[in-house]
This record gives sequence, structure tokens and C-alpha cells, in this order.
Amino acid sequence: MTSITLNQEMAWITFSLDGFEKKWFPVMLNGKHLKWDSQLVMNVCRNAFPDNSWGISPTSQMIMGHSCRDNF
Repeated sequence: MTSITLNQEMAWITFSLDGFEKKWFPVMLNGKHLKWDSQLVMNVCRNAFPDNSWGISPTSQMIMGHSCRDNF
């Protein structure tokens, strides 16, 4: 289980077919939870999940159940 660090904005993803904006998963790269960088996280997720609909957010927005960017 990934812990939530409130003093650092990390990257999170939510999937449209799996509890959109309710279930969140850490965005990982090379086994590490990515820090929030909107463009980098979008590119990583586009490459990792090309056939899924999803949204991404930093920790603060994920906690509020808000997807900041999506690929819809």
C-alpha cells in the first residue's frame, strides 16, 4: 500500500471504468511514485495506459476527489 504524504504533491491516476475520482492509484515510474509534474505525468500515463480513459491529479486534488487532467 502506498502512503499519502501531505507535504509533497505526488502524482495519482483514476480510471473511468474503475471508480473514477473515487479510486486512485499512484503513478509509478521505475518503481518510484512520481512527484507531480502535469506534463510529465500526462506523457507517462499516455504511454502506460493508451487504451484506457483516465484522469490524473496531484495529492491535494486527489484527496478532494478531483481529476485535474484527463484523456477523454
